[in-house]
Amino acid sequence: MSEVHTPMRRARRPAAVGYARGAETRQRIVLAALELFGRDGYERTSTRDIAARAEVNAPVLQYYFDGKGGLYSACAEYMSSRIRDMLQPILDIVQARLNKKISRAGLIDCVCLVYERTAEFMLLNPELECWTRFIMWNDRDEVPPKARKLIDEGIGSDMRTLLREVIGRITGKDPDDAETRIRVLTLGGQLSVFNVARQHSLEFIGWEAVDQRALRQLTAIVREQTAAALRSAG
Repeated sequence: MSEVHTPMRRARRPAAVGYARGAETRQRIVLAALELFGRDGYERTSTRDIAARAEVNAPVLQYYFDGKGGLYSACAEYMSSRIRDMLQPILDIVQARLNKKISRAGLIDCVCLVYERTAEFMLLNPELECWTRFIMWNDRDEVPPKARKLIDEGIGSDMRTLLREVIGRITGKDPDDAETRIRVLTLGGQLSVFNVARQHSLEFIGWEAVDQRALRQLTAIVREQTAAALRSAG
C-alpha cells in the first residue's frame, strides 16, 4: 500500500505581525511626506516622490491614504497628535488650578508654566523644524480642508484660548479684548524666534545645540520676563 503524502501548509504569519508592519510602513510614509510637503508644498509634491523617499511602491500610498489629499491630512493628524501629547498635560494642570481659588501671583505662575513648557517643546523636539515648514505652506497652497482645520483648530488654538482666560483674569480684561490678545501674542513672541529662525537664534546666542543647562537658562529668562510683564499689567 503506497504512502500518501499530504502537502505541508505554510504557517500563517500572526495577524499582529502584519498589523505592526503595516503601521510601520504607514508611519514611514507619513514622515517622508511631512519632509517633502514641508520642503516643496502640497501642490508641488507628487505621490511618486513621496513613495520613492519612503521606499514603497506608489500604489501603497493609495491603499493606506486614498491619494495625496488623504496623505496630507494624515500628516496633519500625526503632527497635531504629537503636539497634543507633548503640551496637553501642562494645559490640564493649569486648567485644574483655575478651577480652584487662585491668587494673582498664582495666575502669573500659570502663564509662566505654559511658556516654560512651550520653550522645552520648541528647543528639544527634533521634529519641530520639519513641522514648521509644513505648517507654513498651509497659507500658500490649496491644501485639503480637513488638514487646514486640524492645523488651525489644534492644540495651539486651545493654548491661546487658555492663555487669554488667564491673562484676562490677571489684567481684569475680557479674554476677547484686543489688549488681552495682544499680550498673548507678544509674550509668545519671545519664543517664536526659536521656531521660525532656530539655527540663526542659536548662533546668535553662541550655542551649537540646546542641552538641559541651556534650556534651564532660557526658561529662567522667559519666566522672569513673562512675570515682570504681567505684574506691571492691569
